[in-house]
Amino acid sequence: MRQIALKIIQFKLKIIAKLFLARYQPKIIGITGSVGKSSTKEAIYTVLRAEFDVRRSRGSYNNEIGAPLTILGDESPGSNIWGWIILFFRALINLIYDKDYPSILILEMGVDKPADLDYLLGFIKPKIAVITAIAPAHLEAMKSEDEIFSEKSKLALALPKAGTAILNFDDERLRRLGLSLSSKVLFYGLNDQAQLSASEIKDEERSVIFNLNYAGSVVPARINSLGRGQIYAVLAACAVAVTLKMDLITASKELLRVKPLKGRLKIFPGKKETTLIDDSYNSNPVSAQAAIETAKIFKENGNYQRLVLVLGEMLELGSISRRAHLNLGREAAKVADLVITVGDEAKNISSNFWFRDSEALSKKILALIKPGDLILIKGSQGVRMEKVSRVLLKNKPDIKHLPRMSGYWEGK
Repeated sequence: MRQIALKIIQFKLKIIAKLFLARYQPKIIGITGSVGKSSTKEAIYTVLRAEFDVRRSRGSYNNEIGAPLTILGDESPGSNIWGWIILFFRALINLIYDKDYPSILILEMGVDKPADLDYLLGFIKPKIAVITAIAPAHLEAMKSEDEIFSEKSKLALALPKAGTAILNFDDERLRRLGLSLSSKVLFYGLNDQAQLSASEIKDEERSVIFNLNYAGSVVPARINSLGRGQIYAVLAACAVAVTLKMDLITASKELLRVKPLKGRLKIFPGKKETTLIDDSYNSNPVSAQAAIETAKIFKENGNYQRLVLVLGEMLELGSISRRAHLNLGREAAKVADLVITVGDEAKNISSNFWFRDSEALSKKILALIKPGDLILIKGSQGVRMEKVSRVLLKNKPDIKHLPRMSGYWEGK
């Protein structure tokens, strides 16, 4: 019965969303990829709102329900049937009377299984497509990285000739994809062959400075966050900005307003005079390796005694899971003074300090850390590594800045 109701809601949302798009004709920016989608979405939103009236997907509104809700400018009432009835009634009113509808929609478009994008692209027609990177993820639903690439590339392939694909030049698959498209293409990346690139990158303790290079211009930039992953996000944002004829200098100034999302390399004071890097939102082989490299650089730039890596297992990796965890273990061993792992597959990272789940570790973690430690917390969403971060936080008010701390997640 619940599935039938969900299908009816999904169908009605699609119909009304199509009416909104036909009525207001916003320019749509679609974003997909295996890593960094949400950070890229927020960076694009932060930069563009300096000059445009924009709306972006909230939270994880990136699927058959969330994308239409973003188009409607509304939030899900969950399982409240009357809430849905009121939502549809409100949408019909806004379809006629909304005089403040945004000129640009930034839609994150998730791909968890084959044909996910087919459904969304059936009624959403982006003029700009951003693909962040292709990496092993959701391999229990899709057979290989090639299938992941095939699914996510549909976003760029759906563009009209006058549209623009904004692609990560440092990803070999996306580089090949760009060369095959009939639409315009703007490559971004750390490689100086990208049309928009970052150079002279310098990691400071809590920020990164670099130069933006585009069309012969060199513009200095700074972001108040950690990691090369965030550089990719702001490069994509700047690529969208120049595509929309925004001045690169203006865009670079707006980068100072870009902040890391919950669970994405956020820094907190920890108990026992430690420092915590919470990257607990999710994990896959690419993002986990990037997080370890970021923590290594952070330790080198600061006054820390030990680097402690607290790594939850990476879920949904299918047949490559064991190999991916072994590879991560080898990389972790090169830089860490202590590696603590959580979850069955994480035994392949290290089994010296292994715990069955995040709750078990939460009871023991304070006994394992020492003053002066720099602690990285990383793991897949299903492992709930933010529970460990919560125990380590020195200041209770910081709890609200961790992921999955809302009422929905309580008890899960």
